[in-house]
Amino acid sequence: MHVHVPAQMIPIMGVKFHADKLSPEPVRVFRRAERERADEMLDDYIHQCSQIKVKCEKLVVGKEDAASGLVELIRLHGITKLVIAAAADRHYSRKLDKPVSKTATEIMQRADPSCKIWFVCKEQLVCTRDKEVQIAPSTVAAPLLPNLGHEVLDLQSPQEEGDTEMEPSFDDELEEARKAVEELMRRALKESCRRQKAEEETAASLHKAQEHEELYLEEVKKREELEAALARADGEIARLRQAIQQKHDRGGSHGEIDA
Repeated sequence: MHVHVPAQMIPIMGVKFHADKLSPEPVRVFRRAERERADEMLDDYIHQCSQIKVKCEKLVVGKEDAASGLVELIRLHGITKLVIAAAADRHYSRKLDKPVSKTATEIMQRADPSCKIWFVCKEQLVCTRDKEVQIAPSTVAAPLLPNLGHEVLDLQSPQEEGDTEMEPSFDDELEEARKAVEELMRRALKESCRRQKAEEETAASLHKAQEHEELYLEEVKKREELEAALARADGEIARLRQAIQQKHDRGGSHGEIDA
């Protein structure tokens, strides 16, 4: 049995956003993938049960809260025996004597007293709840159930094993998303500053190049004006020389006639 809780925080490019802040399509796609993973997980359990000739059925229901959903199922179906994970495998120790998972803790407190509950971790019995909680002997070494995974009636989300150990609150998820967004904004601001500095340097270089071009054009203009003035001066000099030469030539001719 699996109580499927639709994810409220949807990962987009490594950052989690609340479903209310996104368009319906990515939310629908992600939640459908989650549901498919849950079905695959339960199908694997059914296969394991069939291998050891144990008859079982699969039941998946959708609820906003896993503990409330399971408590309701216990009441509706008259469930009298339940096996559930007390904590994630990585948190198992011989000192573990009660459920650590938020879901398991709530079920221990709220489930109908007629339902006996076995709390397991890493295939070891942690404790049971009949009319009162009974701690399992620490000498238990053999697996509680052969080849059946960590729980017979599964409540774990298929996303992470750690979900059964500590279910993050909405505030924690929001804080995580906020930090991720702030980091992205910091990187974007840093990149923006870098680009702005590069643009300013490029603009300064272009401005200097424009100034040099204007100076060059001004120098070219002055040179052309100077060359034109020199050409005019050369022309005047040439005309003066020609006039002097002509005057000199006329003066010489008169002298010869007088003689």
